[in-house]
Amino acid sequence: MKSIINIKEKTLLLLLFCAMLLPLYGNTREENPSIFDLMTYGEVLDLTLETDFEMLKGNLHSNEYQKAHLTFKDVNGQVQSWGLKVKLRGAFRRMKCSDIPPLKLNFKKSDLKAAGLAPFDDLKLVPQCVEEKAIAKEIVLKEYLTYKLYNEISAYSFRVQLLRITYKDISTGKKEKQWAFLIEDSAQLCDRIGAEKGDRSFNLPIDSFYQGQARTVALFEYMIGNADWSFRTMKNVKYMVRKGKAIPVPYDFDFSGLVNASYAVPNSNLGLTSVQDRAYLGFVENTDQMHSTVYQLVGKRPKLESIILEFKLLRYEVRSEMVDYLRGFFDDPENIKRGEVVYISR
Repeated sequence: MKSIINIKEKTLLLLLFCAMLLPLYGNTREENPSIFDLMTYGEVLDLTLETDFEMLKGNLHSNEYQKAHLTFKDVNGQVQSWGLKVKLRGAFRRMKCSDIPPLKLNFKKSDLKAAGLAPFDDLKLVPQCVEEKAIAKEIVLKEYLTYKLYNEISAYSFRVQLLRITYKDISTGKKEKQWAFLIEDSAQLCDRIGAEKGDRSFNLPIDSFYQGQARTVALFEYMIGNADWSFRTMKNVKYMVRKGKAIPVPYDFDFSGLVNASYAVPNSNLGLTSVQDRAYLGFVENTDQMHSTVYQLVGKRPKLESIILEFKLLRYEVRSEMVDYLRGFFDDPENIKRGEVVYISR
């Protein structure tokens, strides 16, 4: 199904609006806004996704695309209607999410071009993931908020868009509204920061990285209590390459202590007994140079706490718990440098 909107002719003002937003996120080489940019004009976007969800859930090991249709209203109140393809993504969550599995959304480059949009055609959809709706909502909102925290810390980060999404199953006609969020195309992130996609090279040596960014990623993951990532195996971290050096970009924070998802389990390989235990998993050599990175995060403390406390979609008690958890880092941030009560591993 092709897009029914001709953006070039009907929404020039919208394109100009989106183009004005792009400099806020770094140096963008692609002049045109993307489909993701059209969706990111407000805190929450109402969106409808139609496909055969029964087929998706009945073939959880499949990596095949299937047809889908997506609609939302843009900043001008005009209905955007797009044909696309979707497929399952991820490993743990595609098997764990009992209702809607995580999806990759793939738009036609020809449709994007016809609409005057940039060619960034892949978005990731992160859905609710447990049966109890109230708990599921909290988990997905807390993970979305964790991405927003890292956006504040580093420009080398994935942007996200929160959704009130209506899923419509074309095979049964059933509709269900839930919370979810979108993650921008990694190609667009590369474009914004003037980098290229890195290959999947495991065991990159420490001198292959931009050192400041490697320290920032490792300390952020430690701050949020995430032990479900690795530079060595590229688990839940993507590499962008600029001038021959790797820029690591983290993602997937649902196993962190800050999110504290009900289905998360502690990393027993590190001797952790709780998801909320912290373990430093950066390069050991970098711990001696961590002072400036520690104080970079300490300087962000007021802003990070305000991002959490002002996020009214979460109950106040939940927001307070998140701030209290970060306090465990901020009250003694040099602890990581001294190597006390932390696990240090490659």
